[in-house]
Amino acid sequence: MTDSPPAGFQPFGVTDGFIGHNGPYYWRQDSTGQLEFGFQTDERHGNPNGVLHGGAVLSFLDTILGHAVVTGTQRPCATISLDSRFIGTAAPGEWVGGRTTVRKLTRSFAFVDAEAFAGDRLLVTATAIFRIFEGEPRK
Repeated sequence: MTDSPPAGFQPFGVTDGFIGHNGPYYWRQDSTGQLEFGFQTDERHGNPNGVLHGGAVLSFLDTILGHAVVTGTQRPCATISLDSRFIGTAAPGEWVGGRTTVRKLTRSFAFVDAEAFAGDRLLVTATAIFRIFEGEPRK
């Protein structure tokens, strides 16, 4: 395990509440301009089987999915539905990365996908629907 994120990553803006407990999370822009997110896992993210707990990875994906919606709309949102598929496992201590894809934005809803990976191993894919609200997102 390393104490610092991979090159180019900077701290994610939100560090309070559950995000702060599960993270810290980080982000960077890759060579194609797409945002990539990540977090350094440790023992608190593990389960009794010696691998990452699915809830730790899903919390990370829910956070970056919501971030994609807020960034795309400049409005607050909330998760309505989060469908996940667990593909692989990782051990506590591994760096977990994630990417999002916004499929469709309407005035009231966002349809977004995400994936989490450790190295070149796909861990989880997710599809989500978010409710978009009036107003500006919390700073």
